[in-house]
Amino acid sequence: MSVLLWLGLDTDATAPALASVLLVLFSVSTYTLISAAGIAVIGAVTEPAQDDDAVQATDRCAVLWLVCGEPPEVLARRIGQFLNDQQALDPALPATVFVLSDTQGTQELHREAAALASLDGRITYRNRSNPTGRKGGNLGDWLNAHGADFDTMLVLDADSGFSPQRLASMRARMMADDTLGLIQSAIRLRPAQTRFGQMQRLSARISGPVFERGMAALTGDSGNYWGHNALIRVAAFQQVTPLPVLSGRPPFGGPVLSHDFVEAAFLRRAGWKVVIDPSGKGSFEDAPETIGAHLRRDRRWAQGNLQHLRLVGARGLHAVSRMHLIAGIQSYMSAPIWLTLVVLTGSGAVHATAAVLIPLSGVLLALLVPKLAGQRARRVRYRSARQKRILRRAFLAELGMTTLFAPIGMVRRTGFILSVLMGRTSGWIPSGQQGSGLGPNGLVESSVGAFILLAVTLPQALIGTSANALLSGLLVMPIVLPLLSAPLLYRWFDRPRETNAVADYYNASTRRFLATGGSGAALAIHRPLWAEGVTTPEQAAGHVNTLIAKAAEQALGHPPSRVHDLGCGVGGTVFQLAARWPETTFCGVTISAEQVALARQFATASGLETRCQFQRSDFTRPMAMSDADLVIAVESHVHAPDAATFLNAARRHLRPGGVLIVVDDMLTCPDTTLSTAQAHLVVAFRCGWRLGHVPTQDGLVTQAQSLGYAHLGTSDLTPLLRLNRWRDLALRVVGPLADRVGLAGKPLFDNMIGGNALTESYRAGIMRYTLLTLRRDDTDSTFPAPRDKGLIRSPDHAG
Repeated sequence: MSVLLWLGLDTDATAPALASVLLVLFSVSTYTLISAAGIAVIGAVTEPAQDDDAVQATDRCAVLWLVCGEPPEVLARRIGQFLNDQQALDPALPATVFVLSDTQGTQELHREAAALASLDGRITYRNRSNPTGRKGGNLGDWLNAHGADFDTMLVLDADSGFSPQRLASMRARMMADDTLGLIQSAIRLRPAQTRFGQMQRLSARISGPVFERGMAALTGDSGNYWGHNALIRVAAFQQVTPLPVLSGRPPFGGPVLSHDFVEAAFLRRAGWKVVIDPSGKGSFEDAPETIGAHLRRDRRWAQGNLQHLRLVGARGLHAVSRMHLIAGIQSYMSAPIWLTLVVLTGSGAVHATAAVLIPLSGVLLALLVPKLAGQRARRVRYRSARQKRILRRAFLAELGMTTLFAPIGMVRRTGFILSVLMGRTSGWIPSGQQGSGLGPNGLVESSVGAFILLAVTLPQALIGTSANALLSGLLVMPIVLPLLSAPLLYRWFDRPRETNAVADYYNASTRRFLATGGSGAALAIHRPLWAEGVTTPEQAAGHVNTLIAKAAEQALGHPPSRVHDLGCGVGGTVFQLAARWPETTFCGVTISAEQVALARQFATASGLETRCQFQRSDFTRPMAMSDADLVIAVESHVHAPDAATFLNAARRHLRPGGVLIVVDDMLTCPDTTLSTAQAHLVVAFRCGWRLGHVPTQDGLVTQAQSLGYAHLGTSDLTPLLRLNRWRDLALRVVGPLADRVGLAGKPLFDNMIGGNALTESYRAGIMRYTLLTLRRDDTDSTFPAPRDKGLIRSPDHAG
């Protein structure tokens, strides 16, 4: 493309020095783009490696969470989940968990200790009162104190997550090769609450897998290290750390900020293999939620990567290790290079002909290749029209958002480079404080956008014609317009994503349900069942849990070892089953933040926080959880958009042979056969209670069997309902009245309208309250294996 650019320049009207500068800058940047595109193409044609789940680790392994001021409650839940999953996987040979804290401040330390207290006896917690050496010093202190006791260590940041099953596979791989020093796992981003976080996750999901496979294939045993989510041989790492302090003052001297690339290069120089494992299964982290948080981290990374200019020529480094360092440097240097190219060409300082559009089109194509390759790789695995539509929308959304943000990133990175070259150091902001302080407001970008517009139009207007000035202005509009709009884009990107109607409904209604439902200690927000021997509302509220337990024990032949409650409410069912099955671990999933907070409070008050975990997420989306023996859904599966979506989601949670129990309202006949009045009742029920679908019992069973389930049994629980309570009689008046006077849309009145419609549907015989038992049956080899297991996606539907 450099040759095509030279042919497209008007060399007679352009100063030779400027033309040469332009050609050199263009060549450097396009080489990087083409290299990235080539890596993505290689990854797209490389078959993903099959995960080996049947492995036994034989090493002494430590799992290290390095912490510095991050929210400890989230960390404690992640560690608790890891420990529970590890116990279920291989209690005979566990990994030892350490929390290595550099958190400072009396209040912060008290909060951290209180959050981790529930894990007392299961982890080793250490706080450094004098956190010298930053993260490297934290890890170095652990190596000095405990390194001799372990063969391998899994290094994690506070926002990292890792599954014991994935760790066991990596441990076995390392023990099988005595020369393997480091395995860097690919990393999947967790769901984000802002558009900016969503953009990063979409980019990682679309382009990440093919790029990681391509990198793994090309670099072989000279891979890289990203600082976390990596398994490292302790003896190898001790050979290359601590890293030398660079001579001179920061920003180019002093401690190495981006230490991970250098540690990987030194490991390879010492003769150890460093490999990238392109599978992201069971490996997670959070991305910065706001542009400000991202830029604060990016400023430190810019300085760290520019420091590598002093290390890239170090003696004995492998050629591929040098390329890793160069790639990191170029990722930041490309910003001022492209900004310079825009100004040079747009201002007329460098004259070009129409032929220059050919290499510029090649640049755009190179930018798109990783995205297209990633989409193509996923599209091959996505068969249904619905899946392909989702993928297409995701591709377009990611392309649109990255196009808007790219000029902002270019300007900011250019500023970072200039700042470092001027001798200004970013210092070190603890990771737990990365999001603190006021963020940028976009005024800098607007000023730069105005400058670029003037720089390309004013010279053309002065030495040429107004038409030339207008054309130059139009050519740079894709860059200038986002910059001029930066103050608006900052707010738009950082704004939390649209809230979910189901989450809003339960956030607003849950406490009222508990206060007025009469469930008491049963903590139920589902329908009470008045079976024989049930005499109180609290017993009636909890009776469905007894039926679930009996059905599960009969289907499994024993109590389950792990249970997932999809749509768990505030944990009433989980707690009652936990009392019945004292050896079982539980995870409840709900989309309501209010319900998660209450469930965790109740778990702590009951002393069940180590066995009963609760997560806020959309249960229809893949999650980072171990497989369960039993999955239950009590009055929640109807919040999914359709039965197939729910059944596929539940299947991802189940181990082969696991049991699914659904308790919910089901139609007695297809809705197409209902009368107008009956159909109105179903619509009022669905709208009032924010339901995605209401199936028939036969339809749900048929759909389940087509998706790889075996039908074990069905119980009609409708005779156990009481439909003539005083509240039901009152709703017969209040519900229709609220609907007629236009109060629909408010959670309180929607609950009344939907509740009355449901009761009337029972009376009309068009609805039954049903307990359905299914087993995941993998004997049918035609059923497609669940894909993307371990991902967490953004909550768009119910939980």
